[in-house]
Amino acid sequence: MYPVSNLDELRLGKVKSLYDSNTAIDKHTVDTCDLSALGLTGDEQAESFHGGEDRAVLQYDFVHYADLAEQFPESTAYFVKGGFGENFVATGMNEHNMCIGDIVKVGSVVLQVTQPRQPCFKLNSRFSEPTLSRYVQDNFKTGWFYRVLQTGTMNAGDTIEVTERLHPEWTVAKVQHYLYVDTENKTVMQQLVDLDVLAKETKGVFERRLQNNIVENWTGRLIGKRQ
Repeated sequence: MYPVSNLDELRLGKVKSLYDSNTAIDKHTVDTCDLSALGLTGDEQAESFHGGEDRAVLQYDFVHYADLAEQFPESTAYFVKGGFGENFVATGMNEHNMCIGDIVKVGSVVLQVTQPRQPCFKLNSRFSEPTLSRYVQDNFKTGWFYRVLQTGTMNAGDTIEVTERLHPEWTVAKVQHYLYVDTENKTVMQQLVDLDVLAKETKGVFERRLQNNIVENWTGRLIGKRQ
């Protein structure tokens, strides 16, 4: 049986100046929202590369916050629904049971899983924890993005249901494993390059590795310093 969850909260946000940068991570709840190919109506992104068709909606497993509170006890009060800037607050769907290419129905909307989130230093600033983004990357607790296959309207309380699984072999966590752990497996790199439903952003990482034989230094993204 494919994963099913409940859309506990539906969130969107405007770009604000917070944590010494511009960000839309501080989102508020709405009861209902229309969805276009580029995301939720009224939801903004501070950077152009934070949006796009392959990053239309972000989902995060609420269960992760309990682990984060244990790992970072001084920030426990901040690990609450919406803390990671997710659009969908839900429980039970996670990086280990959601797969790239999964077709998901929410209200009248149809979505498709495209890629894992690549966390950046703004999470560290939001929670005043300089190693947070590294921790969630290393432990595959980042959330994932959807593209929109059918626009429509969603409501808080709607069922989130995987209706079709195209690539059961490619969980979100497995893709993360090859992004960050087993980074030199060229056979797998080619498989991921050939995975048509994988987002262009993530596919491009593996294409460049094959072409250049160089593994990325993620430090700049994770802590905000260029290397």
